Amino acid sequence: MSWRSGDFDREKVSDAFHRFVPAHAADSLQAIDLKRLWAGGKRLILLDVDHTIVKWKAEEFSPEVLEWIGCAKSMGFDLCIISNTRRPARLERLCQRLQIEAVRGRFKPSRAMFRLALIKFKKKPEEAVMIGDQLVTDIFGANRSGISAIWVRKMEGKEFAGTKINRLMESLLSSFIYKGLVAPIDEGAPPGDAPSDLPVVHQLVRFAVVGGSSFVIDFGIRWILTFHVPWDGSLMSVVFGRWLQAHSAFFADRFRSPQNAAVPFFVTLSSSIAIVNSFIWNRLWTFEIRGKEERMSQFRKFVFISVVGMLLNVAISSTLANLIPGHRQRSLAIATVIATAIVAIWNFIGQRYYAFKPRKA
Repeated sequence: MSWRSGDFDREKVSDAFHRFVPAHAADSLQAIDLKRLWAGGKRLILLDVDHTIVKWKAEEFSPEVLEWIGCAKSMGFDLCIISNTRRPARLERLCQRLQIEAVRGRFKPSRAMFRLALIKFKKKPEEAVMIGDQLVTDIFGANRSGISAIWVRKMEGKEFAGTKINRLMESLLSSFIYKGLVAPIDEGAPPGDAPSDLPVVHQLVRFAVVGGSSFVIDFGIRWILTFHVPWDGSLMSVVFGRWLQAHSAFFADRFRSPQNAAVPFFVTLSSSIAIVNSFIWNRLWTFEIRGKEERMSQFRKFVFISVVGMLLNVAISSTLANLIPGHRQRSLAIATVIATAIVAIWNFIGQRYYAFKPRKA
């Protein structure tokens, strides 16, 4: 969904999403009206770092950002950076450059850092405002702490891999969040953020069909490898599992039977084959992507989404492989169905809003 700026009315959004709704969305930090914040009783400005005031890994601020922060100081605002960075030395350099303080702590959306900042500057929650570019960390964390939040459009540039996962969740949430937008839509926002023009319901149906074929491939391969492939007078899964348990304490301690010990490897193989099947059919049919121009880029993104899904699949399947003691086949079947349902949700969101998302015009 394309970026929109303006004020939000939380009451127009479903209660389930209230804590993700910002008070306002702005195109950039410098687009935020400081006079309006002051008139609204705000005295403490809490700032996110990456893609809010500076690009990821960068340490040079734009003149516009420096001017805005200088203006905020001259008006009497207290400013504080809220960060869970793993690069404290960089954070210290940024703070020295801006001559403002920082609070580090647990990962946002934990309320700890927000509370520490309020204590540090002796301010009440209603006197503070949080400015950040991520709904699921900056905005959610501030709202949980009773602090008003402003959502800014992220700066252009690369991001931390973990942040990309947050962006997928953000893409899904934004369709609900924008129902609360009460200011005019920003007509200057570039188009092209939306996925394919095919209605999402139709895409979901096609995705389910492709997912069904991949499920048959995935389940069929792991089932055959586990229960039907002979090896040296026994089953391959038993022979392979015994070898794993004999050579690794990890498999010996965590799996009751040799067959269960072999499950993670069979799941990895079957899931990999199913991934290729899904990419081909979802690209051509579900999301109607044609041509070869972006195919490799899409495939890399698709693989990233799928690998995370595969790891979830392996973890869930392996964990539930002993769900019904004494019934290995039934346990494997139930574990596979549960894992497939969870991973399917993850894959659809990731593919629609990341892997096959059209480029901006």
